Amino acid sequence: MSPTPGANDDRPARLLLSIDFEDWHQLVRRRVRAPGWQLPGPALARQTDALLALLDDMALRATFFILGMTARAHPDLVQAIAARGHEIGSHGDRHLPVHGQTRSEFGADLRAARTTIEQLTGHTPLGYRAPAFSVTTESSWAYEIMAEEGLGYDASQHDSPRIPNRVVCSSRSPHQLELAGGRTLWEFPAAVWCAGRLRIPVGGASYWALMPTAVVLHGLARAGPLAGVYLHPYELDPEPLDAALATGAPMRARVEGRLRALQRNAARRRGVDILRAVAERHRLIPYGDAYAELAGGTAARP
Repeated sequence: MSPTPGANDDRPARLLLSIDFEDWHQLVRRRVRAPGWQLPGPALARQTDALLALLDDMALRATFFILGMTARAHPDLVQAIAARGHEIGSHGDRHLPVHGQTRSEFGADLRAARTTIEQLTGHTPLGYRAPAFSVTTESSWAYEIMAEEGLGYDASQHDSPRIPNRVVCSSRSPHQLELAGGRTLWEFPAAVWCAGRLRIPVGGASYWALMPTAVVLHGLARAGPLAGVYLHPYELDPEPLDAALATGAPMRARVEGRLRALQRNAARRRGVDILRAVAERHRLIPYGDAYAELAGGTAARP
């Protein structure tokens, strides 16, 4: 259930809330070349239950950018998300960097994810977020492919110093991209606090792990209207992450798995508390609601 329209309008600017829905174990195991990495990981069901319960408790709806390969491994979880009334967006199919694909490969990736999402939910996604915000200056042609494939908005621009060759947002606020052939695409940038020449990312839980809550709140209040906040299911996991590789896995793979678990556990410990603090100060809404408001379309709901 979403908050009552008009409630809490005296709070600072609205923010857009999203979840990049992916199976952390799939991604880690693929990276270390573990056999059977495509199989469902052991924690996503637990993480999704905790996440949906948290959003219910806070009376929030979010946009879930669904990863195709994760949806095929966990179809029941994707259907549960849609049944709760959350917006379903696309995170692509294979979680490969956009800048590492050709135009035709990227188009095929979008279509594969859309097919999976439509089969599971009966819903065609209007929005897209690139894995790791990987639409770069060298792959800005991706916006044209998104529009050709029928997407209404993108949420991949993130002016973070950690992202090489990033597309620098023309505006911190949502804006239209003018594309070839007269097509347009709405862009919804991730929240970044511009403090002089500094660019301080404040929209993602991985960044929240590195700064005090007061700094996160201060930055979000200055990130501009309808700035994007994003989390992953593993960042709200009630239990510690463990790559859980097979006993016979190479030492190098086990070490990398442990390091990645340590990195993500740092964000996991603070994700819930900071999200609650953000929600106390801001109105959090799904991307589809903002898109409907700005583009004059229909809110993207299942």
